[in-house]
Amino acid sequence: MNQDLIQYLQKQILTTDQRLKNFTHDLNGKKHPKRFLYAKLQKYINDFVNKKSPNRMVIIPGFRGVGKTTLIAQVCEEFKKKDFQVFFLSVEDLRNYFDVNINDIITAYEKIIGEYLENAKKPILIFFDEVQTDPKWAVTLKSLFERTNNIFFCATGSSAIVLQSTPNIARRAIFEPMTPMCFSEYQMVENKVYPTQGLKNEIRQAVYFSETTKEAFDKLSAIESKINTYWSKIDRNDIKKYLSYGTFPFAKIMPDEISIYNNISILLEKIIKQDMPILGNFDQDTLGAVKRILFAIAENDTTSLNVLEDKFKINRLTIANVFDVLEKAELLVKIPPHGSNMTIANKPNKYLFMSPAIRMSFFYFTGNESTYLTRQGKLLEDSIGSHLYREFILRSDGIIRYDSAQGGADFILQIGNTKKIVIEVGLGNKDKRQAINTMHKIKSDYGIIFSSAKLKFDKDTNIISIPLDYYFLM
Repeated sequence: MNQDLIQYLQKQILTTDQRLKNFTHDLNGKKHPKRFLYAKLQKYINDFVNKKSPNRMVIIPGFRGVGKTTLIAQVCEEFKKKDFQVFFLSVEDLRNYFDVNINDIITAYEKIIGEYLENAKKPILIFFDEVQTDPKWAVTLKSLFERTNNIFFCATGSSAIVLQSTPNIARRAIFEPMTPMCFSEYQMVENKVYPTQGLKNEIRQAVYFSETTKEAFDKLSAIESKINTYWSKIDRNDIKKYLSYGTFPFAKIMPDEISIYNNISILLEKIIKQDMPILGNFDQDTLGAVKRILFAIAENDTTSLNVLEDKFKINRLTIANVFDVLEKAELLVKIPPHGSNMTIANKPNKYLFMSPAIRMSFFYFTGNESTYLTRQGKLLEDSIGSHLYREFILRSDGIIRYDSAQGGADFILQIGNTKKIVIEVGLGNKDKRQAINTMHKIKSDYGIIFSSAKLKFDKDTNIISIPLDYYFLM
């Protein structure tokens, strides 16, 4: 047995309280607010402890900076205060010091507590942060899961850990993806303005699951007073803050914008240097060009691979692999062109950022942040692309495309096998022509325009205009 590893873990256990506090409190000792997923994870553990549910393994994928470590530290802190045996460890940090895997960690932990996990008399809660750094994490957790019913496992990692999962662990674990914050979560975290119970689902059902635009209009009109009541508590300048950096929880504790965007730059470096080599085979020259490729996408999200190949002198297939890995890491949302394989063969994919703050960070460091007013349309499109990804792609409820033709719509949402909704995004009184062009082409069920205009529907064009006040609460 590696005695150095045992001593390292002993110190980690001894300093658990302080380590947790470092993640759950700011420098002034004030507790960080809790995200929506906190209550869900808390319930999973309570149900396990009270033997109300067989669920005893939760995997939390999400890209860096969305608050996974803070989340599990908050839960650990709560249950540790209730005298539960809690083991909280960053696998990534440990592997910076030792060439060991999760199985070695568990063996050493058993030495420390003086018993095998399957012999534990009381429930033990084990939290592993950034498990993707151990290539065998899925196999190991599956084996541990089968050894005992008295251990609750929670693991976080990059978004692509879902792809590394084995079918066996997928049947045993619950996956709870953690995405950047939606606007209502941002308001809760930043300003303690809590969402109106059930309102998000009412909006979502009306917008995406109505039979007609008239039905959607009637349902949205019926909840207008709830919408207005919520927005009466909101400073509308928060919309700019949210789109610029508010999707990341760490922005709350940063003293200024330069600190926020420096942190975004650092997390991009970690994704490029630590996560991408795990997910793909890239040489250093390619990895060194990733940020510049991302900036090119920030400037023009439908740039073709041929243009990027000429610009960066990197083979287009390699650039395609870069995009594939960044999509798997959920840094980018890929929006393919709509159409048959023949018609889209030469059309580029559209790539949006999972958080508009990433696009904004490129503008900030290139001195273009003052152009927020001219860029906010793209930031809003990132936000809606991320929303559609969260609400439909992650739930396996639908697919999203875009109309690559000149004057085509921003999004084509297909729900299930039949329903198609054309979505156009804009500010002010957005023109309907792009939505109409695409609707005629694909024979959609109806069209949606998210904009600053009033709630209204046009029976002739079958388009409903929905104010951003509604969108931001979904």
